[in-house]
Amino acid sequence: MRSIAILIATGAVLTSAPFVRAQSLAQRIAAVHDGHVELRFASRDGVCGNGRGSIGTGGHNFIGEVSSSSDSRNWRDWCEPGPVRTVLTVHDGTVERVRVFVGGSDSSADLHELGVVSTAEGANYFLDLARRGDRGQVGDQAILAAVLADSVTPWPALLAIARDNSLPRATHASAVFWLSQAAAAVVNKRALFGDRDSDTNADRDDVRAQAIFALSQQPHDEGVPALMRVARTNRNPELRSKALFWLGQSGDPRAIDLFAGILEGKNP
Repeated sequence: MRSIAILIATGAVLTSAPFVRAQSLAQRIAAVHDGHVELRFASRDGVCGNGRGSIGTGGHNFIGEVSSSSDSRNWRDWCEPGPVRTVLTVHDGTVERVRVFVGGSDSSADLHELGVVSTAEGANYFLDLARRGDRGQVGDQAILAAVLADSVTPWPALLAIARDNSLPRATHASAVFWLSQAAAAVVNKRALFGDRDSDTNADRDDVRAQAIFALSQQPHDEGVPALMRVARTNRNPELRSKALFWLGQSGDPRAIDLFAGILEGKNP
């Protein structure tokens, strides 16, 4: 139950309304005008990284590229827990690129350091950047930064982004993906990031997982309702998670409504 509380009950709930503190941070970033800006904030439990782009999200799962097979085997040795470190490329006062790291440091001479900001301030800024950005890559990475922030609940803002079809495809897809991951975490009664229990019925469940994948390849009118039934009613939380993942890949608005219901406690 503690993991559910982390996801949907504790921390600052983020909405789509503008925030004064986020605007203040936006003004500080825009004031750089041209250059690279770094800011840092605390990361969620279970998040770690090598400071160069590989981010560990639990088990042997990574965001970004792992540099070698030895890194993959010994990821605990190099995976540094927090903080989230973001580097923004600003041109003419506008953010044109966002890079997200966990751990490490950047000693570049032209780096403008804003230092450590609160997780609420950082997450609000990046969610606002994703909502108003016209570049999908910026929106995608801005959402990642917000999701990694400790003790915040970004799902209400991500639901608004996921339902806004005017945003770039990459921004929309990123919002839907993280909503599906958050819904799966609630279904499994675990934290969004961190170690995951091994599956003692892996062989049997692999066959079922293949069946769920097959459903994901069906036309939407057939596959989406079937996946939603699995996500709602299957007794195996891991299989429900797989159904939620493929629903997240479908881009179907019915899937977004399902994620919202799970995250709001209406359809656990």
